[in-house]
Amino acid sequence: MKKVVVAMMVALMATVSVSAQLKKRFDTANLNRGIELVDKGKLDEGLKCFEAELKVHPKNPYAHFYMATIYMDKKQYDYAMTAIDKALKYMPKRNKELRGIAHALKACIHESFKEWEEAVEQLTLCLKVLPDDETSLRDRTVAYKQRATMYYKLGRYDLGDKDYEKYKELKKETGFDY
Repeated sequence: MKKVVVAMMVALMATVSVSAQLKKRFDTANLNRGIELVDKGKLDEGLKCFEAELKVHPKNPYAHFYMATIYMDKKQYDYAMTAIDKALKYMPKRNKELRGIAHALKACIHESFKEWEEAVEQLTLCLKVLPDDETSLRDRTVAYKQRATMYYKLGRYDLGDKDYEKYKELKKETGFDY
């Protein structure tokens, strides 16, 4: 699961630059410092920056998203769920890459609670929202593998096999494996 969170964080970094208009709106010292600290592995310090950011901009989806990833890493799943729900609530519909990644992160949180059906729902939303283009190929690869895993846990082997085949196809195309 940690590999998935790391993969999403890497994907988020690319997404941040894609969504220039949204980033400009929330391009603040607290957010940027928090991201810098997270990149350096200083999660507690980064969390403080995001908390400070949300006092000024409570609807900043980036701050909520990063807080969710930090809480996941700290195994504080209730806090992670609250943060990712807020990230999804405030995230513009047009920011498909970040929205897709947020659904994948929410699936990981459900997985932590052993809520396999809910995880499948979130991964399905992830795959529906992510653009079917080169920029989202890695994220789609991860989502198909994760959803296959959830289907297997649910005993839905036919669907798991189908997603696993799609994962292998994308893995070949991207060379990406997690």
